[in-house]
Amino acid sequence: MNGQTDVIIVGGGPAGLSTAHWLQKMGVNFRLLEKDRVGSSWHNHYDSLSLHTLKELSGLPGFPMPDEYPSFVPRQQVATYLSSYADHFDFPRLENTTVEHACFDSQSEKWQIHTSAGPMSCRILIVATGIWATPNRPNFAGEASFPGSIIHAQSYKNPSSFADQRVLVVGAGNSGTEIAVEISAVAAATTIAIRGGSSFVPYPNSVTAMRLAAWLFQRLPDSMGHRLLKASRPDFSDLGIFPPTGYLTDAYPVVGFELPEAVRAGTVKVVPAGIDRIEGETVVFSGGQTGRFDALVLATGYRPTVNFLAEDTIALDQNGWPRLEAGGRSSEQPNLFCIGFTYPNTEGWLQSIPRFSHQTAKAVQRSLALVR
Repeated sequence: MNGQTDVIIVGGGPAGLSTAHWLQKMGVNFRLLEKDRVGSSWHNHYDSLSLHTLKELSGLPGFPMPDEYPSFVPRQQVATYLSSYADHFDFPRLENTTVEHACFDSQSEKWQIHTSAGPMSCRILIVATGIWATPNRPNFAGEASFPGSIIHAQSYKNPSSFADQRVLVVGAGNSGTEIAVEISAVAAATTIAIRGGSSFVPYPNSVTAMRLAAWLFQRLPDSMGHRLLKASRPDFSDLGIFPPTGYLTDAYPVVGFELPEAVRAGTVKVVPAGIDRIEGETVVFSGGQTGRFDALVLATGYRPTVNFLAEDTIALDQNGWPRLEAGGRSSEQPNLFCIGFTYPNTEGWLQSIPRFSHQTAKAVQRSLALVR
């Protein structure tokens, strides 16, 4: 491979691979760069993770997940599938290749990209670095005095190291709730801190129903969608698990009722507040409640991995997310596209990727037609 191509995709996860598929079908000259191996995040997640969406709605375009896979696919099989997907279409790609810096040269109207494999250039850059590469790790007042371990959920693999400990899990998304319930089986005591509330839905059991729901909520006003969701989702306020503030359409739900069941059974305790400060082994919550812990697991989410982009090439909002226009085009740089950082709260993430990646690929194709 030489160092020049029309399009470079950074990231070999589902979003990058799906976009590569559409670009290949359109006859666009591209190259995909992955810092590790295709689907690397799925190799590194915690051991027990499985998809929360049905396999029929989780495959990428043009190559469905195998029939022999279970309905909710375990992470290792997801990783295997992503690798098979890239091999099936024989995408031009470089694995174990880190993008160190990328800047747009207005004179040549090309991206100049410095990588561990050498310099490269392209007309269009697509950032598909995923939603699990850069942990959002808050710092708490007094945390240096904490004698135990503090890890982000990205580093969690299984509960074995938490046996007989008093564990606090911070954050109640899908990962946080699953980790808390899993740890509670071996820990002396398990607590979960839920600052912003949580909404829960059952595991899906119908492909048709999931497709219909996705279609419906794309078209409903948020206020009407909120009312429908509020009427259909259970309320666990009696357990101290309060619903999110604002519209439910703006909050991604937790799939499954394992956490409420664990709270009701007394194996997990809920603190409906965030952390105010840490004083030794004592955590002081924002509501004034305190607790003593041996370990903290921070399921506090992630931020987009865009640190390799020159500052003047991307506009970020107040939360550090790229400002994007139709098709995932950057509002600051028309030759930059981002895909896979955000997804609908009323539709499975993998379910939505084929649609969004197709929109991005079409926008990229139109952009290339204008510059030729």
